[in-house]
Amino acid sequence: MILLIEQNVQYAETMGDFLTKHDIELDYAFNGISALALASINSYEVIVINYDIHKLDSLTLCHRLRNELFISTPIIFLGEKDNTQHKIAAFNAGADDFINKPLSFEELHCRIKALTLRGPRRDIGKQTVAKLKIDYNLRTVTCDETTVKLHFLQMNILKVLVQHYPNIVSRQMLEQEIWGEESPASSPLRTHIYRLRMAMEKPFQQPIIDTVYGQGYHLAHPF
Repeated sequence: MILLIEQNVQYAETMGDFLTKHDIELDYAFNGISALALASINSYEVIVINYDIHKLDSLTLCHRLRNELFISTPIIFLGEKDNTQHKIAAFNAGADDFINKPLSFEELHCRIKALTLRGPRRDIGKQTVAKLKIDYNLRTVTCDETTVKLHFLQMNILKVLVQHYPNIVSRQMLEQEIWGEESPASSPLRTHIYRLRMAMEKPFQQPIIDTVYGQGYHLAHPF
């Protein structure tokens, strides 16, 4: 199944009719916010994004798919053929292909098939910070050739600390990032931080997370 992100409903349906006749199943999103929500809960073989979409622009959407959700699905952009800057921006945001408009549905179909056969990208969801090598998809952290596997919540906490490294992250910010507006009444954050420390610091034999009294937490520097 592919995700088609196109703000023009009629054009999206016409494109979808053609692809459906060629045995391709589709999900539709008509703005960037809806697309982000669908991509966060569903798995797609290819994502097709029109360069001009509302609510959340296409470049920000692509960047968030790659760097926040760590989605490795191939991404095709659709845009104007004479705008080189749009093409460069799309590839820098994480696109795998860019098809010029006016669009040939036959060409789109061929490129979807090619990217489907190629499969997901292998470079998405991996990050190195100081001595830590993190694989968000496998939920593993490696330091000096020692690898540990974290629970889902532990990895989410680590991801927030990494995003703000080397700065301090307040307890309130961590709770907002992890639980959103539905933060538990009695915050278990301290317990989860302790468990995350134990999961990494004992096997790595060095401090990884520091507590700054009255301010929050940050990755130990240097480690």
